[in-house]
Parts: sequence; structure tokens; C-alpha cells
Amino acid sequence: MSPAAAERIYRLLLRAYPPDFRAEYGREMVLLFRDQCRESDVRSLGFWAEVFCDVARSAPPLRMESWRQSTQTMEVIMKLAAMLTVLLGVLGIANAVVEWVAGSKGAIDGAYVLAVVLGVLASALLLGAGVAILLRRQQAARLALFASLVSVVAARLLFPWMSIFSQLVGFGLPVALLIALYWPRRVFRAGAA
Repeated sequence: MSPAAAERIYRLLLRAYPPDFRAEYGREMVLLFRDQCRESDVRSLGFWAEVFCDVARSAPPLRMESWRQSTQTMEVIMKLAAMLTVLLGVLGIANAVVEWVAGSKGAIDGAYVLAVVLGVLASALLLGAGVAILLRRQQAARLALFASLVSVVAARLLFPWMSIFSQLVGFGLPVALLIALYWPRRVFRAGAA
């Protein structure tokens, strides 16, 4: 076997390492392998046994560390998003109470009352979704977020003078969290293939 063929095989073996690690150390590893090829017999079983053992010993822990770091980062982001969701749910309920008090000073019609009730429901569902995310109840969080989104849409249709902030929180937050709750599953499936 020629040194060039041995290097091609080694480059394939380097695929066992995480992409970030290969980007940082791959070139140096190939250069070291070239040196080993010059000093050893690349046709011997002992040479390749040593190469395979080295890759089998060092690549899996690096892959696990890389996966653990990316998973931990996503978990931290989701916890922060869940805490923000709980806070915004509480603020949404308080905002609906303020709306009710402000609206009760004038003539209140049924559509206004229903819009305020839907606003409270949407905020309570947001609060519940945040708690579900913190408790790692993904399915419950998804259902609460979807129901919150439906409630906000209904409230918006009944009461079109909803504030910009309420619309951003009511539409944007559930959609962003729903995407975040579904997105990692596809990434990990694609990464496993």
C-alpha cells in the first residue's frame, strides 16, 4: 500500500472526530500520520491496529463531549426562554386586569369582555408553557403554546386595538418557542444519519 493510499484511509478515519476538532487539529493529525508512515511499514497489520485503536480510543469521548456541550447550550437557552415565558405570562395576566379596569370605566360590550378573557387565557397558557418547559414536559408545552397562539388570534380578531407589544408577545413568543421545541429533534436526527 502506498503512503498516499494510507493517507486517504486515515482521512476517512478522521471523520470519527467531531467537525470542530477536525477543523482545528485535522491538518496536524494528517502531518503526524505522514511522519508515522515514513517511519513505519504501512503494509503491516500492527501499524493499522495501532492507528485504529488510537482513533477508537480518542474519537468517541470527543464526540460525546461535543454533543454534550451543544445539548447543554440548548438546555440553557430553553431554560432562559422558559423563565422569560413565565414572566411574560404573569405580565400578560396583569395587563389583562389593567385592560379590564380601564374598560370598565366606560360602556363594555360582549366582544371586549371576550377579548380580555381570551387575553387572560392566552397569558395563563403562556405561563403554563413556560412551567412545562422548565419541567421538561415538551408535549404539554407545545399544546399550551399552540392554544395560547389560537387564543391570541381570537382576541386580536375580537379586539383589533391590541398593543404592538401584546401582539409581539402573543404571536412571536409562542411561534418562536414552538420552532425551538421542534427544531432540535430534526437536527439530532440529521446528525445521527
